[in-house]
Amino acid sequence: MTSKTRKIAILLPACAALLCATACQSGYRNHAKTVDTSYRSGNYQQAASVAKTGADTRASDESERVIYHLEAARTAQVAGDYEISTIHYEAAYEDVRPFLDTDSEDTIREALATTAVNQAMRTYKSTPGERIMMNSMNSLNYLAMGDRDAARLELNRAGDWQQDAVLREEARIMAEQQAIEADAKKNNVEGAAKGDVPSNMKSYYSNLDNMSSYADYENPFTSHLRGIYLMTNGTDDGDRSNARLDLRKAVQTNPNCEPALREDLMVLENSQRHALPPTTWVYFMTGRAAYYEELEITVPIPVSEVPTATAAFPVLKTNEDHLRYLEIDTDEAGTVRSVELADIDGVVATDFRNRLPVIIGQELASTAAKAAATYGLSEGLGDWGTALGTMYQTGTAEADLRAWRTMPKEVQVCRVPTPANGKIRLMGAGGRSLGTVNVIPNQSNIVVVTMPSAMAMSPSIMTAPLTGPMPQKTPRMASENAQGV
Repeated sequence: MTSKTRKIAILLPACAALLCATACQSGYRNHAKTVDTSYRSGNYQQAASVAKTGADTRASDESERVIYHLEAARTAQVAGDYEISTIHYEAAYEDVRPFLDTDSEDTIREALATTAVNQAMRTYKSTPGERIMMNSMNSLNYLAMGDRDAARLELNRAGDWQQDAVLREEARIMAEQQAIEADAKKNNVEGAAKGDVPSNMKSYYSNLDNMSSYADYENPFTSHLRGIYLMTNGTDDGDRSNARLDLRKAVQTNPNCEPALREDLMVLENSQRHALPPTTWVYFMTGRAAYYEELEITVPIPVSEVPTATAAFPVLKTNEDHLRYLEIDTDEAGTVRSVELADIDGVVATDFRNRLPVIIGQELASTAAKAAATYGLSEGLGDWGTALGTMYQTGTAEADLRAWRTMPKEVQVCRVPTPANGKIRLMGAGGRSLGTVNVIPNQSNIVVVTMPSAMAMSPSIMTAPLTGPMPQKTPRMASENAQGV
């Protein structure tokens, strides 16, 4: 085989990979936009249908199906189809569960393999923050369907992810960084990864400094949900103690939520057991989580023959179209306004900030390697080699934009004694009526109000009794739980 033939043999599989990668990325991006359009307008049934079709179509695609399952699970949940939602949440969990105990070396090998194309070729395993939310949200499904034991299991799984993130994530990111630097040095592209965001790129990521964050991958929503679950369903003093620890953790992580947790903490500090009167907690899931857009820029390349090249990076963007608060009104308690419990944008930003040096280092190393390959092809194959190499280099300059976009921007909370008539009136900013939700009188309940944008037609409303008889059948669709919407 001649030198020219060998280079052609190398290039053809690369071009095939390019076509496959481009098709997959285009498919995901179009899918995400279509789901988002229906979801943000409040057309929950349409969003759920599109998301489910995408998840079913991608069911055999190990590299993509987790993100499709997460969107299908959340959209089915807001559409009121809790059984379908659990199926997709469980499918996503089954795919990412093996990584709970997997050494970081598995991720390193995959990171190096993506140098030939781009980071969107990775198998999407979800982020630590997404994993914690995945099981937390699924616990709500089981509570709504009356399976409190399964809800407890999901909350324990969320705790496992949180503990795993604290123990492993920093070491994993450091190991990836070292592997990328070693690979860059081996391929004579030193300087492609130095463990920090290059100074000439920091302006593109300055917004991360203004986004709040929580230490050690804490999520106050998860802590609060587990706390009130254990308050109302605990079987012994150990559960009561853990409930107190969880609510304290939520306050320590986000002091802004203390007013809504004060009475519960007072109950838990009381030496008398079972002192909690029937209580309803309302979670307000407002807006849509931060997402990624692509930034294409010309970057310097440490390859003498090709001093610059085009590279693509993800940049974090926030959705500001959301209701700022929720007010609930009952005959006994009057009007109560929600307070911030968890800034999910902050959770997303923290994870992205931690991974950003690796993302940039990987892209620079990949861009340098492809630029060098393009130069080699032009030397060996002339103009044809230059054209093919340039096509490959330009065509694979795409950032990985996959993210769980239907997570809320914020989770807010308010607490009221369960009204005797079971009716809670919902209002948005400016007194906008969002309907009336019915809860079970004389019992403790959870209400989840989702409003993906300020202009959504109506909220999605989910109810889940925490005490008393369990539902005899799957709860009504979300739209049937609200009146006057």
